[in-house]
Amino acid sequence: MTFLPYPNIPYKIVHTGDIVMLLTLGFVYELVMRIYQNSNARRTPQERKLKIHLATLRYEAAKKRALGPSAFVETAKLERAVLATEKELNKLVEEREARTARVAKLVKKCNYATNVLVILAYWGVAIVAIDGARLYKANNDSSDEIITDTEHAAAFWKGFMFPLPYNGMAYKIAQLGIDSAMKPSCLGALIVVWAARVTSGELFEVALQWIAR
Repeated sequence: MTFLPYPNIPYKIVHTGDIVMLLTLGFVYELVMRIYQNSNARRTPQERKLKIHLATLRYEAAKKRALGPSAFVETAKLERAVLATEKELNKLVEEREARTARVAKLVKKCNYATNVLVILAYWGVAIVAIDGARLYKANNDSSDEIITDTEHAAAFWKGFMFPLPYNGMAYKIAQLGIDSAMKPSCLGALIVVWAARVTSGELFEVALQWIAR
């Protein structure tokens, strides 16, 4: 007995070992990519030090400026130091932004490469498949409309994987290599990897925001 009303899913194929491996792959890959991106997007120690130094110089310059003409020389020196520090800080910021852009492009290429490798490694393999006929009986569908077993299976996955099946191109890519007759009733390996990446990615995002506080 369970606390939540889980549906009775009549599985035909379940590759448990492959599912665990693909979920692990998605989790580890997302973790590595998030850490890599975050480490390159963060301000460097030199940038943080300059920012603190700039704030100090601005404060000192404002104090000297308030003294009037008697502190003109000291004020001028501090204002020149502020401009020089601002220039140096802006250079570091531009370098960080350029580095972040390069990392984003590299991560995008890695995503494409990983997707292609998973598709090729599991070409034609259905990781999970359900029996549309048994699903029909389990749900006690009394509708007069004639629905095939394949349509029952496809409707189930559309609801279960929402909204992915409605993003037509992504769903088709994830099912590449699988026999056309099986596609409506099964899931490919890439969908399992994507599921792990999306879930773990959200968790990592929350964790990184909490650490940054």
